[in-house]
Amino acid sequence: DVQRLVDWETRTALSPLGAAAMAGSAIPRQPQQSALEMGYSGPCENSIDAVASRDHVAEFLFIASMLGINLSRLSEEFCLWSSRQFRWVELDDAYATGSSIMPQKKNPDIAELTRGKAGRLIGNLTGLLSTLKALPLSYNRDLAEDKSEVMDTLDTLGLVLPAMAGMVRTMQVRVDELRRQAPLGYTLATEVADWLAMRGVPFKEAHEITGALVRACEAQDIELWQASPAMLADIDPRLTPEVRESLTLEAAIAMRSGHGGTAPQRVREQIVRLKVALEAQQAWAAHYQGPRT
Repeated sequence: DVQRLVDWETRTALSPLGAAAMAGSAIPRQPQQSALEMGYSGPCENSIDAVASRDHVAEFLFIASMLGINLSRLSEEFCLWSSRQFRWVELDDAYATGSSIMPQKKNPDIAELTRGKAGRLIGNLTGLLSTLKALPLSYNRDLAEDKSEVMDTLDTLGLVLPAMAGMVRTMQVRVDELRRQAPLGYTLATEVADWLAMRGVPFKEAHEITGALVRACEAQDIELWQASPAMLADIDPRLTPEVRESLTLEAAIAMRSGHGGTAPQRVREQIVRLKVALEAQQAWAAHYQGPRT
């Protein structure tokens, strides 16, 4: 999302000064100089486009909408993760409230409000695009509508971003509960199919063999790693007892070692790259002042 803002700022930092009402002006002789003095990278290329275009506004509202959608999806995760059914995270009391009727319930207010605000951000974008859709060139008073939508979007993000940051910063991750739930529901079944495939079994067959193993374990109400050697052999002779060495959380995660995967070493590499990117983005944000008006 920050990358989009950086790209947007780079491409749209153009001054309309000198375009006048539509066709340009005979008075300003050095629009390049005035643009630089006001903090723009240069003047707009075409006077009619400078007055008529609201691409830069629409694109900013899209970036804000996309940011809102990403925050909304993250909020949905927090609503689920903090629920009694999941119990993966515990939200700080400062970012949640008690239920009006259920004293034992903690409502993820910030996550729910953020999820709702995403609709407002999308609405601002949709409203401007609807306004622009049938306008002729160049300036029309309809374009005054872009101001209220931008200001409302900025105000909305000004509320949502600090609240979400605080909620994430103060929440507690329940690692023990995550570890307990992770292998339940035969989540390691893919490891069986992968183990067979890496030993020359066509994946279609490996998939069917794994499905048979899951059904057999369900019938006996046992986990995959509890299957006996006899039970494995009865399902398929190629299922040797060594497969159980792959049926641990640690082994399953370690196998996801491709670029961008979830193996610990890959995650550490991603964190290093992310920190480098964040440092550059924080430097951009610290120095960005926008055009000086």
